[in-house]
Amino acid sequence: MAAVSTLIDRIYRDFLNKPDDLSAFSRLDGGINNSVTSLTYESGLFSSEEENLLGNGALVEVGQELMLVTAANTSTRTLTVSRGYSGTDAATHADKTNIFINPTFPRKSVYDAVSDNISRLYPSLYNVTTTNVTSNSTYQEVPASTVEVLTSYVQNSTGDQYTSAGIELLRDFPPSSTNTAVQFFNTSNGKTVHLVVKRKFVRPTDETSDIETVCLVAPEYEQIVMVGAVADIIGATDIDASTQEFITEKLAAESYPVGSGERLRNALLRLRSLLIDEARGNLRSLYPAPVSIMNINYSA
Repeated sequence: MAAVSTLIDRIYRDFLNKPDDLSAFSRLDGGINNSVTSLTYESGLFSSEEENLLGNGALVEVGQELMLVTAANTSTRTLTVSRGYSGTDAATHADKTNIFINPTFPRKSVYDAVSDNISRLYPSLYNVTTTNVTSNSTYQEVPASTVEVLTSYVQNSTGDQYTSAGIELLRDFPPSSTNTAVQFFNTSNGKTVHLVVKRKFVRPTDETSDIETVCLVAPEYEQIVMVGAVADIIGATDIDASTQEFITEKLAAESYPVGSGERLRNALLRLRSLLIDEARGNLRSLYPAPVSIMNINYSA
C-alpha cells in the first residue's frame, strides 16, 4: 500500500526535479509546533552560498508549509519566520523534517494538483469494489462513494446456483449512515448477496491517505494522476527551459514525443486523455452496463 506522499515524491523524481538540479535543503534541528516563530536547521547541509539566500524575504518550505524569513542568524543556524505563508497552513513538524529554500514547485501545490486529479478521474473512470451484503426487508448500507450497482448475485434456495438479484441503489438516503444503501426485490431475506459496485474516487485528506484503500485509485491509474498533476503544475508556473527539456525527455521515454510546435502542457493533457481512453476501454470490457427495469438493476 502506498500513501499519497509516495505519489508526490514520484512526481518530483520523475518530472519536476532533474537529478543535477535539486533544491537546496537542510533539516530541522528539533521539532516545532504550529505557533513558534523561529526554527533551527542542522549544520553541514546548506552551503555558504545557500545560506546567503536566507535573508529577509526568503521563503523556506517545511512539509507543505511555506514560511517567510524575517531574520536569519547563520552563526546559530536560527531563522525567524512568519508562519503559514501564501495560503499554506501552520503545522507541527517533526525533528529532521526537510527544509527547502525558495522551492520552485511547493509541495502544497503538488499535493493539491494530485488531489484535484484524483477527483477528476470520475466519471471517465471509476473504482470497482466487490462486497457481500445480507438481504433483508429494509435496506443494507453501502459506501458513500457508490454510484451504481454493476452486478448482484444471490445463491438460490438449493444452494447450487447463483442468480441475478433485484437491487435498487438508494442515494441521498438519510436513514443510512453513509447516505447510500441498496434495497432488494424478489430476493428472500437472510441471503448473502454478492455485489460488484461502481464507486467514485475519494479525495485524500492529507499525504498519509492510502492511494488504493482510501482514495480507491488502482495502481494502473497512478500514471494518469501523475501526468495530469504535472500538467496542472506547469500550466500555473513559469518553468525554465531545462525543466521543460527534462519533462520532454521523460515523455519521449514513454514513447510519446512532444512536437516542437506543441506546448508541453498540451502534450501532457493529450497523454492523460490517451491513458484514460485505454483504461475506459478495459473497464467497459470487464463490466458491461447492467439491465435496468423500473430503476431496478439486473446483471447482464
